Amino acid sequence: MDFNSIFNAFEQPEDNQKIDEVNLLMDFSEHPLYWIGGFNKIISNHLFFKTYTVKIFKDVSPDSNLEMLELAGEYLMFEKAWNYIKNLNINNPFHIDCLKTKSDETLLNSLEKTLQFFEHIEEYEKCILLKELQNKVKDFTS
Repeated sequence: MDFNSIFNAFEQPEDNQKIDEVNLLMDFSEHPLYWIGGFNKIISNHLFFKTYTVKIFKDVSPDSNLEMLELAGEYLMFEKAWNYIKNLNINNPFHIDCLKTKSDETLLNSLEKTLQFFEHIEEYEKCILLKELQNKVKDFTS
């Protein structure tokens, strides 16, 4: 078996025609579906993560202030989720189409939990977008 003839069967592009593989890769982190999915995943996994983290710290350091640990973890989680969802533009038809594609009860619940959190800490500017998104998702799921 001649390996050279097998590999030569595949056409090799000339140097000036080589495809830049990096340019072929799409950066999904700049896509609305990625933002919605990231947001929803963080919020949906929150209860599991919170329970797991508290258990770990309770086992490691029984004297630690678990209430403060829970609050800090919750704040970090909602801020991280916000960093995904804040990129959605309610006036961009493509973003709204992506939101429609991902609209379900889980996303609706995630938006509600996040809205309640930011209302509680009085970050109302974040609540505006969250409420608009929540209303859109309600329209899509009803």
